[in-house]
Order: sequence, then C-alpha cells, then structure tokens
Amino acid sequence: MSAIPFRSYRLSERRDAADKLIRQRKKELATLEKRWRGEKIAKRQRLLMTRMQATRNHIVSWQNYIADGCPRVANATTRV
Repeated sequence: MSAIPFRSYRLSERRDAADKLIRQRKKELATLEKRWRGEKIAKRQRLLMTRMQATRNHIVSWQNYIADGCPRVANATTRV
C-alpha cells in the first residue's frame, strides 16, 4: 500500500483505504456516543453532539466516495 492510497492507480487499494477510514470513524462514533450518554453537563453534551454529527457526515462522505467508484485523486493528501 502506498503512503497516500487515494493517489494509487489500483482501485482495490483506494477502496480498502476508504473502508478502513469508515471503520475507524464508526469506532470513534461509538466512543463519542458512549461519552455523550455519560455526560451530565449540557454544554459538553452539545459539543459531543456536534462532534458526533461531524463524524456521521464524514462517514457518509466516504460511503459516497465508494459509491462513486473510488475515483483516483492525484493530489490527495489523506493518509490512513
């Protein structure tokens, strides 16, 4: 796997990297939801809710990338 897989010419490498990012974000989301449920201070709950929504949006964007056929991005900087 190259250092920046989204520059790769191999579709399987780009898809695997996107799947890995999705799995990481889902774990992060589960952790955030657990912290949110245990938080008693309303201000912190709102901050966690914002972070959870941003993480959900990130997951959806990578799912859309996969649905679009994992196009190669020549100037990609995202690492896995």
